[in-house]
Amino acid sequence: MSRTALLIRCSEDEAKRIRTESAKERRTVSAYVANIMAKAVAMEILLLGKLTRYRVGNSVLSRCVLTVPGPRTALLVRCSANEADAIREAAKRREMPINAFVLQSIQRVWTVQDRIAIQRNLDPRER
Repeated sequence: MSRTALLIRCSEDEAKRIRTESAKERRTVSAYVANIMAKAVAMEILLLGKLTRYRVGNSVLSRCVLTVPGPRTALLVRCSANEADAIREAAKRREMPINAFVLQSIQRVWTVQDRIAIQRNLDPRER
């Protein structure tokens, strides 16, 4: 299986949280991101299948790229060539940069995790 890498540009705070969350799951940063992206790409394909005929007027697929202010850094995420191709294709369908698609997917996971923690009356950072 051929391997490749994606360079994900993000804020220092996002990189720190990615490292923290991957450590909580006892995964490498690459494995943490790849796991999230596998699910995000699968959802993207499922969603695309339902929205294909409405593609021209599609406002459901968010193309809004939110950049967190502050110092920037980058994470090198190693993955298989097939995984990288799937991520690139999904980002292309969304008409957004790869790193923005990856960060948006990760932030969605964090939002869900934080909401669950709040419902359980826990501090979202102490899960």
